[in-house]
Amino acid sequence: MQIKNQIPLAIILVFFLLIPAELTAQDSTKSLAFKKNRPYRNNPYFYQPDLSYQILQQFKLVQIANSGDPLAQHELGLRLLTGEGIAADTITAVYWIKKAASQKLTSALYNYGIMLINGWGTEWNPFAAYENFLLAAEAGMSQAQYVVGVLHTDNLIVPRDWNKSYYWIKKSADGGYEPAKEVILELSPKVSSEFKDSVNQNKYALTKDNTTKDDKDESKIQPSIGLVFIDFDTQSDTLKDITDEMLISDLKNLNLTIVKDSIVIKNDSSLTSFFNEGKINLLRNLADVGSHEAQTIVGKLYEVGDFVGKNKLLAAEYYIRATILDSPRAAYLLWKLVREKDFYTILNDAVQFEDPTAQFVWYGLQKLGYENRLSEKDAIDLLQKAAVQNHIPAIIELGFNYYTGKYVNMDKSKGLDYWKIAERFGSPEASVRLAVSKVFGATVNDDLNSEFLLLEKYETSGSVLAQFAIGYCYENGIGVSRNLPNAVEYYRNSAQRGNQYAYEQLKRLYDNLRPTDTIFKVN
Repeated sequence: MQIKNQIPLAIILVFFLLIPAELTAQDSTKSLAFKKNRPYRNNPYFYQPDLSYQILQQFKLVQIANSGDPLAQHELGLRLLTGEGIAADTITAVYWIKKAASQKLTSALYNYGIMLINGWGTEWNPFAAYENFLLAAEAGMSQAQYVVGVLHTDNLIVPRDWNKSYYWIKKSADGGYEPAKEVILELSPKVSSEFKDSVNQNKYALTKDNTTKDDKDESKIQPSIGLVFIDFDTQSDTLKDITDEMLISDLKNLNLTIVKDSIVIKNDSSLTSFFNEGKINLLRNLADVGSHEAQTIVGKLYEVGDFVGKNKLLAAEYYIRATILDSPRAAYLLWKLVREKDFYTILNDAVQFEDPTAQFVWYGLQKLGYENRLSEKDAIDLLQKAAVQNHIPAIIELGFNYYTGKYVNMDKSKGLDYWKIAERFGSPEASVRLAVSKVFGATVNDDLNSEFLLLEKYETSGSVLAQFAIGYCYENGIGVSRNLPNAVEYYRNSAQRGNQYAYEQLKRLYDNLRPTDTIFKVN
């Protein structure tokens, strides 16, 4: 049996990791390496060098900035951003930082790139941002080198190129940028030893058209100052065992208040030391909202019997629910579980006793391609039997089938009715699906503010579907004012968790703005 490819498309969105998540309009994706180096809320997200005019009063600083001094222009822009000794004004801040950047001031190039990539005080333009980051990187700025490096690991702004990524991040690491030192280890397996040797021996350089070549002569590359990389390609995670540490890390990086306040997360590497019985219900609540990270953990606990009775069928149920929500971890864990020699004996026996969990599981295995002994009709019959017994995941899935025409004749009204039934049973995931259905069927003139607020509530509780839908709302001005940078943020955050539809929307937004320059042509 071959496992269905459940690799999240979004884990390739590597670049944005440089900018602190809580402070950016576009949070970075969550490579494992970056997670360990994630800045705290109070960390500065703009590069602030030793400024020349820090002690000057505002009027004097403005005077010098107007004279054309790039250092004064940059500092004035930073003060306007932070409100330091002056009324905060993002738009005016962009004006001054852009003027300094036009004079090739390295720190201004970098900071202007941040403004462009987040749509702060200016139009969202990731391509212009890249050009500014590249200039700063070429000037030797470590942070910018890192950003350029990680941008070459995704396929959104510039083509994926592991060699270029390694080149820039290695320069960053050599310059002393601590996150780069760790990430370079993650990136290293993706390039050949010959290439690494050429970089290490200063025999590799970039041509002016930004293509790569081996330089047999003395290196033209100057040492950099430091940077960081994040590999969002979790494909390797599906080729090896999923560890407890991975599952805990996924949950930690949701950055949810309930997780931080109620599930105290340490640097534990095992579920046994990480959880206790009092935390399991909180995990179940997150799972029921639609957090596939929590669903996967609950499934693993049932599989091994930690804090709950060992139950392979319940483990499979949670893995299936998580896989349906595009979890990259659960798909592999489910595949391993169903390969155990006693699994189908347990499953078949339970189905014979009309157990709703077993009925749902057998349906799910057929849907996901793990099981080919059932016809589609047999699978949907089992799902309907489970739904009749008030099995909530089955009711939600049956609603989805009618809403989309999967296995059955499409009947959106009937699909909505099933979700309403699940909602009356107390299912928050059903409430999310009802709100999402209204959002995607809405026009800009519809008043859906209440639905938007509901989605916000459940997004902060871990729902990946709500997260994606909020991105759609911001893009189209549904229930909230249109805000493209915010749309990009939510699409990306949902995509990096594995939501393929979010990634497709994200890619479309980039493509709509993509310049014709060769360097921005992606596959």
